[in-house]
Amino acid sequence: MDSSMKQYWTQALELIRSSHYFKDDVMTWIEKSELFKIEGGKAFIACRNIIASDLIKNNLELFEDTLSELWGSPLEITLITRREMEQMMPEEALKIKTNDMLCHGFDPMYTFDSFVQGPSNQEALAACKAVTRPGNFLSLNPLLIYGSSGLGKTHMLNAVGNYLRSERPECKVNYVYAGDLVGLLVEAMRTRNGSGNAVDAIKEQLLDCDYFLVDDVQNLRSTSCQEVFFTVFNELIRLKKQIILTSDTHPSEIPTLTKRLISRFSSGLIVNIAKPGAETAKLILKKKIEGGEDTQPVDDDVLSFLAVSYSDDVRALEGVLNRLLFNATLFNPPTISMEFAMGVLKDEPVLNGADELNPKAIKKAVIRYYGLSYQDLEGKSRQKKIVQARQICIYLMRDLLSLPYAAIGKEVGGRDHTTISTSCSKVRKMMEKDSTWKDAVETLKRKITG
Repeated sequence: MDSSMKQYWTQALELIRSSHYFKDDVMTWIEKSELFKIEGGKAFIACRNIIASDLIKNNLELFEDTLSELWGSPLEITLITRREMEQMMPEEALKIKTNDMLCHGFDPMYTFDSFVQGPSNQEALAACKAVTRPGNFLSLNPLLIYGSSGLGKTHMLNAVGNYLRSERPECKVNYVYAGDLVGLLVEAMRTRNGSGNAVDAIKEQLLDCDYFLVDDVQNLRSTSCQEVFFTVFNELIRLKKQIILTSDTHPSEIPTLTKRLISRFSSGLIVNIAKPGAETAKLILKKKIEGGEDTQPVDDDVLSFLAVSYSDDVRALEGVLNRLLFNATLFNPPTISMEFAMGVLKDEPVLNGADELNPKAIKKAVIRYYGLSYQDLEGKSRQKKIVQARQICIYLMRDLLSLPYAAIGKEVGGRDHTTISTSCSKVRKMMEKDSTWKDAVETLKRKITG
């Protein structure tokens, strides 16, 4: 959509809103419409739903008079659906789609202040902050941040956008998801006709910025789309506009990426975001809890357990915490203890990412299943539940890892050969005569081995 068309329609709706002809909630529906073309005394208005269409149709004279006054000559409004507009004027429709894509709002929760810094991400965070400053380092252009999903790449892009809009509002920021850009370019390539080139129009819109942010660039799979992206990329670099990209892997390891794009991406700064580690993950949890209102207290050992179990994926880490906090509002425990947490999370996947099968993984699964702590498992408590969990843990280390008794003893608090042997025998015997023991062992095996 031509920016002037958008401006005319925005002004018309503002005049109508200020007249109080409609209530605010009604205007919200009317605003789900777009003026995309004025031609031959006709103003073509595309409505996204039938409610907006009916409201304009039933008050047509008001809208025609207001728009005509702004335009400077009489206009007749023609109402069509967005689908009809796309069929009648595909290039105009693509302009609107491109504009919608580039006007993507930044999540206000994702800022530099809300990003928890640690050894795994401090270089990437410093680079993002550096390129937002006036007269930024040209050697950091492009800046490419790569790392597994859920480690904060999208957070960083949003933080850049939010910072610029707050501190440097004169800068225009275009933010696109690579998958959406591919879909748009593919559609544009099918829309070429005698009236112009839709691909060139999209290029112009992409180039109209000071900062170009592209999320998940590994999804730029189409070779023809990469050709378009290549020309846009080169022009932005020539104009000294800052480019920031994210990817789930190093560009040299993206099999669908052309060599010359890999070369261009490598000409700036490539920074990795690694898994945060338990210490940083725990800080993330604490920050999230501090930001909540009336949040239930969470025991420190619960935070430690979550940090160890979910540090591979920050989104999963926050999601599990949200589940605990939600259940705490339902059952209102005095505090979110290890026992309460394990009751809520007993069906969640246990192992962190691609953890190898080792004593620590087995202990993690057992304490989670029984709602205990590592201290319980390795300590001297003779409480029935803890003793059973400890014995099953010993049995699983022997059964799944074939560890010697001495090695198992070290893993569970320095117990001796006899204790380990006796525990293994006890579990085998109890599995034969007590179905609860058998069920516990089999369930844990499934969780541990996947």
